[in-house]
Amino acid sequence: MSAYHPDHNYPVSHQQSLYPHRQPQESEEDIKAPYDDLIDQYTTPYAATDKHQTFAVDTPPISPTKQHRRGVSYKLSEYETKTDDTPHGSYPPVRPTIEKDTRTVWAKILPESLACRLYVVTVLVETAVDLAIEGDLLLRFQEERDLDTNASDATQTNKMPVYLSIFALAHVFQFIMACDAVYNRNTLQFLALTIFNGLLLIYAIIQKGEVQDALNEITLPTGVSHIPISYLTTIIPIVIAVAEVAYMALGWKIYNEFGWKVYKFLGADRRIKKMYAHYQIFECLMKFDLFFFVGFSVQFIWLVLNNDRDWEYYVTCAALPLSIVLLIEGHLAARHENRWMMATFMSGCVGALVYFVYKLVKVMMYRTTTQFLLIWRTLTIFSVIALLLLLTTFVMACMVISNFGRGLKQQSRCIRHLL
Repeated sequence: MSAYHPDHNYPVSHQQSLYPHRQPQESEEDIKAPYDDLIDQYTTPYAATDKHQTFAVDTPPISPTKQHRRGVSYKLSEYETKTDDTPHGSYPPVRPTIEKDTRTVWAKILPESLACRLYVVTVLVETAVDLAIEGDLLLRFQEERDLDTNASDATQTNKMPVYLSIFALAHVFQFIMACDAVYNRNTLQFLALTIFNGLLLIYAIIQKGEVQDALNEITLPTGVSHIPISYLTTIIPIVIAVAEVAYMALGWKIYNEFGWKVYKFLGADRRIKKMYAHYQIFECLMKFDLFFFVGFSVQFIWLVLNNDRDWEYYVTCAALPLSIVLLIEGHLAARHENRWMMATFMSGCVGALVYFVYKLVKVMMYRTTTQFLLIWRTLTIFSVIALLLLLTTFVMACMVISNFGRGLKQQSRCIRHLL
């Protein structure tokens, strides 16, 4: 019979009344087992017939006579120097040691990069060929001056060695700048050297016309090479043009190689990269300012003011060393972030602008006279380039001085050490 009533309509209270609570038939005392036998069993010791036995185990001595120990893979002295558990409140942290660059100067100038080596070799070949031609021309001019009895022609002949000397100085300057660009990994300087070589090409074309106007090829001695002067003056721009093409191709390759190195040293901070680019442009401008300042001053002193020693002669002679000192001051001011030195340099740039404007106006006003007839084109080119460089240098100086105290000085020291 089911425990539940078959009729579902039967009241629940009545179902509950049919099944009263079950009463326990046995008490807890009847269910619990007695522990008397267990207590009696464990209170007595083991009997002789029991199977429990004890065994004596031989153990090795506490201090063994021979012990095998595996050595550590590092020196304990190095471990002690590398691990410093001393709190920094008691002692300052140990300064990290700076690794010294053991490379030779030649290895720094000519690194393992094939593009850098080809670049330096190209500049060296161009410099050697052009200097050899310029030396031959200088020798011919010297012989012509010794043989010429006409005072007017001798005066014109004396002007040409200055042109050739400036041109030779430009090639030496270009070679030094190329080595400096490779040594310092200055990618912007490679671009500046390409532009400078293009200016040398223009100067070589102008020089060809001036040499032919100043000297008579029929009476000119044959020199060492015995090559006509028209051929020599044509070879120079051809060599420079071929080198210009090589500079563009190699410069692009070097730019890609050095770009990654500069990024690795500077990091991904665009602010630091921008400030460092301003600093590099400023340094390049300072170096080219030096060449054009010296070149213009030497030409103006020896070709224009050498005969008339008036006040302008002494002012120009004094301006030459002052301009060099001014450029050195600008370099030191940018490197050490000195605002007073940079302000003095910028004031000197304004004075140099006034100086070159005065010289340019004078050359253009007297270009038809005998004093400037054969040299006004070269002086005009030098003065215009010097003015453009001065304006650009002044603008970059304003940008560099605005970056002082923003972390570029410390980052530049790390870059110079790593490079």
